[in-house]
Amino acid sequence: MVNVCKFLAFFYKKTIGFLAWFCYDRNTSILVWKVYAEQQGGLEGMASALTDFVKKREFLVCMDSDGCVMDTVRIKHCTVFCPELIRVFSLDEYADIITSAWKEINITGITRGIPRFESVVQIFDRLKNRGIEVPGSEDIAAWVRTASELSTASLQQEMLRTGSLALRKLQEWNNACNRRIQALEPTFEPFPGVETSLRQLHAVADVAVVSAANESAIESEWTRYGLSRHADVIFGQEVGSKANSIAVMLACGYESRKVMMVGDAMGDAQAAAANGVAFVPILPGREAESWRRLQEEALPKLLHGTFNPTYQNELLAALRSALHG
Repeated sequence: MVNVCKFLAFFYKKTIGFLAWFCYDRNTSILVWKVYAEQQGGLEGMASALTDFVKKREFLVCMDSDGCVMDTVRIKHCTVFCPELIRVFSLDEYADIITSAWKEINITGITRGIPRFESVVQIFDRLKNRGIEVPGSEDIAAWVRTASELSTASLQQEMLRTGSLALRKLQEWNNACNRRIQALEPTFEPFPGVETSLRQLHAVADVAVVSAANESAIESEWTRYGLSRHADVIFGQEVGSKANSIAVMLACGYESRKVMMVGDAMGDAQAAAANGVAFVPILPGREAESWRRLQEEALPKLLHGTFNPTYQNELLAALRSALHG
């Protein structure tokens, strides 16, 4: 199996194409996705091309970022996403309902880790069930349901295509969140012991960051704390789902039994299961303990071929319990 991947992936909607390529970032010494959206005039969407990633090791660890490596979940959701949603959509009258529901959906519940846009749809659905209509919420739900990928570029294209005022508000919310997160980035920190664990992981496996956050935020956070040198590639929201990102990496020649996904949410587990690879949870509230277990127990099992279904079920049960599922 050759080491350099040259293939096309992620076919998009007819009206949108995403031309993507890897480029070498001289400042961070990490391969990062650069994605640009362009109209395709009714043609089939352009695929993303992975051209320069080099498979160096036999094993691969795919790693979520928010809530797994970076201690950012609570601050992003409680300080940014939820308050900005209330502000942009003028929902102050329902702030208590929305705040409680947002916390359940994104922090303590089994849906933790879903993309921000899916969270908005769930909030608006809950309001509708209470008889509270958010104008244009059906436009947002339709885009989330049918989009090939839930990213800023995809939203911009759909907004321009439909002229939907609700999608325009959603983009206003999304942009406001990105600006506030960027301003808060100096306050974000990795969980204790993560850098040491990543260094040890990277000594025996290639490491891919697989996240639903935007790529520039991930790159900035990992660079600030010297974590980027322990990763080989970043997949952010711009390149599609976590399941697709793992599939792209598998196509580089890794055997599924030698690949592990590490994350803090059931969506990470589902992405791993969709590709037949191992999953190891970082349990919310028990991050330091989880990293030790990954390092001392799960990784050796992967390396020695003893990561069996019984052990996997044990890990999944621990995550469900931690998420009140």
